[in-house]
Amino acid sequence: MGIFKAISGGLGTTFRKPRLVVILYVVNLAFALAAAAPFLAIVQKELGHSLAGLSVQPVDPMWIGEAVLGYGRAFPALLAGFVVLGLLYLVLHVFLNGGIVGRLLDREAPASLAAFSADCGRLFWRYVRLFLLSLVFYALTLGVVLKLVSVLFRPISDGAVTEWTPLILSNIHLLIALLLLSVVHMIVDYARIAVVADEERRVLKALRHALTFLKARFFRAWALYLLLVLGTLAGAAVFYAVLKPLGAPGVGLVVAGFFWMQIYVVFRIWTRTLFIAAQAEFYRSHPY
Repeated sequence: MGIFKAISGGLGTTFRKPRLVVILYVVNLAFALAAAAPFLAIVQKELGHSLAGLSVQPVDPMWIGEAVLGYGRAFPALLAGFVVLGLLYLVLHVFLNGGIVGRLLDREAPASLAAFSADCGRLFWRYVRLFLLSLVFYALTLGVVLKLVSVLFRPISDGAVTEWTPLILSNIHLLIALLLLSVVHMIVDYARIAVVADEERRVLKALRHALTFLKARFFRAWALYLLLVLGTLAGAAVFYAVLKPLGAPGVGLVVAGFFWMQIYVVFRIWTRTLFIAAQAEFYRSHPY
């Protein structure tokens, strides 16, 4: 199967299971509202009954600075709360991955809430172990491989006679970092798929399946991944191009901007499912 056929198959899978996107959107919205509650409470207390609230933009640096000064003593507690929420979201992300992969790889069964929840619970601890294992790969990539690249680039940068050379090397270094991280993320994706597709309970064995699969077709799998990334970036570019004129003052534009942002959230959730669905099609069509 070629990469475009894999994407086509992935698109078909995601379109057949729109309820999966709805479930993910509702869960993410509920978590976002809970996470934003402290900040929204401060905004309501400070601006809810004042004329100033009508003129404050969604991200107003002056008002944010005044709020930080006014709530300086509570800032450590708020920061700790956001750290806890970040960790909880990480756990939620791992938990939801089980439902996403489980429902997308089961072509015939519907993406009901009960089946989704069952997959989340069934695969959770396997995906926790896989997540912890992936941290080792990310650490090696960022801490060892990129460090070696920096060491190789340093003599060239130090001996440069113009400022353009360090700038170009810095951009190349960033590009290498992004490409390496994409490879690691792709490997982890295929390991998640192998856990379900091969009914593998041992994550190390699932990772070996993924590496064996990629060894013979790495560049095609990587091209598939990067093509999906480009599609996601193109969607983000369209989103920000439309959002910019919606940032002007006015109730109608604010409401339109809010709904446009929700459309973008749905798009990001859908692309998340498309990544798994397309890669699953590619994985299943190539015996290893």
